Order: sequence, then C-alpha cells, then structure tokens
Amino acid sequence: MEEQKKPTEKIVDAAGDLFDAYRNLLTVRIVEQTSLGASVSILGIVTMTVVVFILLFAGVGTAWWVGEALNNMKAGFFIVGGFYSLVLIIILLTARNFILPNIRNLLIKKMYDQD
Repeated sequence: MEEQKKPTEKIVDAAGDLFDAYRNLLTVRIVEQTSLGASVSILGIVTMTVVVFILLFAGVGTAWWVGEALNNMKAGFFIVGGFYSLVLIIILLTARNFILPNIRNLLIKKMYDQD
C-alpha cells in the first residue's frame, strides 16, 4: 500500500508545483502589463503637456502675426481661435469612425505583444 500512495503523492506535488508556477507567471505578466501601462501613461502625459505648450505659443504667435497684418489684434485672435475650433470639430466628427478604433487596436496590440 505504501507504493500506491507514492505515485499519487507525486502527482499531487506536481500539480501543486504547476499551480505555483502558473500563479507566478500570471503575477509576472500582470506586473509587466501594469508597468507598461504606467510608463505609456506617463509618456503620454508628458507628451501632451509639451504639445499643449507648443500649440499655445504657436497659436498666440500666429494670432499676434495675423492681428498685426490686419491692424486689428482682436481679429487675429478670433481668426486663430476659429481655426482651432474648426480643427476641434473635425476631430470630434472623425473620432468615432477613425480615431477611436485605431487607438483601441493599438492598445490591444500592445497588451498582447509577446516579445
């Protein structure tokens, strides 16, 4: 009888080891995906901050230039503001059909990237 317990115990031990290995693998993958998400988020925030400042100064400079060209500073700022409004409207109209699916596909590819 002692010999019959040993193979069973080996199978139970092997199953326990397999479970532990799977749990460890799952933990490593969760940490990897979390760190990837955090790093991409931080990079995105930094990039967006820089882009906002670039657009702010480019917009103010362009508005100032157009205002001087028209001899009316208010008109220059309203023209540039209207241009930015037009760009925003175009982005909002194309977001659902073009921008959001591309961003979603990019995120899914990054999540399942198995390098």
